[in-house]
Amino acid sequence: MSRIPGSYPSWARTLLIASSLALFAVQTPSPWGILWVAVPLSTALALLAGWRFGVRGVVVPVALLGGAMALGGMVSLWVWWPAVAGLAGLWMGLREEGGGPTSGERAWMLLPVLVFAAWMPWSPSYAGFASRVESELTRADQQLVDIARQTGSTGDRLATVERAVSENARLRQQALPSLLPSALFVWMVMLIAAGRLFASRAAGLLKWPPLSRTELRMWRLPDTAVWVFLAGLAILVTPWRAGASTAWTLLLNSGLGYSIQGVAVVEALLLARGLPPTLIVLTLAFVFALAMPVFMLTSVAVGLSDVWLDYRRLDAPADPESS
Repeated sequence: MSRIPGSYPSWARTLLIASSLALFAVQTPSPWGILWVAVPLSTALALLAGWRFGVRGVVVPVALLGGAMALGGMVSLWVWWPAVAGLAGLWMGLREEGGGPTSGERAWMLLPVLVFAAWMPWSPSYAGFASRVESELTRADQQLVDIARQTGSTGDRLATVERAVSENARLRQQALPSLLPSALFVWMVMLIAAGRLFASRAAGLLKWPPLSRTELRMWRLPDTAVWVFLAGLAILVTPWRAGASTAWTLLLNSGLGYSIQGVAVVEALLLARGLPPTLIVLTLAFVFALAMPVFMLTSVAVGLSDVWLDYRRLDAPADPESS
């Protein structure tokens, strides 16, 4: 599966994303708000450094880590994220020569981010961080009830809102310690994607070639990625309760990668049979909206089985010259 030619992102798109990140940074409590800007810039700098200077570009994430520690101390969780994102960006930059990585390989380059997210529950400051997040969410719950009261909800209607908020809060308190690292991982992935876009725009200014890009139908994780999924599953089924948060982080996020791979398999097979891309997107969106849990589990199953069956290779048309 060959990669398609790259192109520079438009200035309008770049400025829109940059302004959105700055807006979110202002609205997010300090010091975590700075990550909306620091992580994309760290990714972009490390990617360009790795692309230009090779492994010597590792000085960028090292310098970022040192600077962040000088500001926030070694035990603060937020200080590690720019450097970890920089490692992912550096890995991407090292592979840009020779055509660049495929989309699945690019996802595999997020492994440093996933490893750090899986380690987070073992940090001495994680319990306090999770408690502060829960406090912010509890405050948001109270604001939701206040809004319902101000908009005229009274009696049974207000009681229904309060009961729903209370039940959701109880479930969230149970799940938050295990799901928070996964939520942070997804957040960092989005910021790294923004950083890659900024690096592509900077490459245009430097008169460098465009960064490589791929289509969804080409998405295929390296076969070794299945061990991350199996490791999370193995830890989860053991009686070792202390490892539950790490297990869920590995399992959910690798499962998300294989879910995307399953969607890519379906898209590739449908495109090979002549269905227009617009119809494929509408069909998948309809199925996802109608049966989201079943859709996710099915796509994960298809993506995992693709590790061994490689559906797109089996479905590739035969070469007439070889017969």
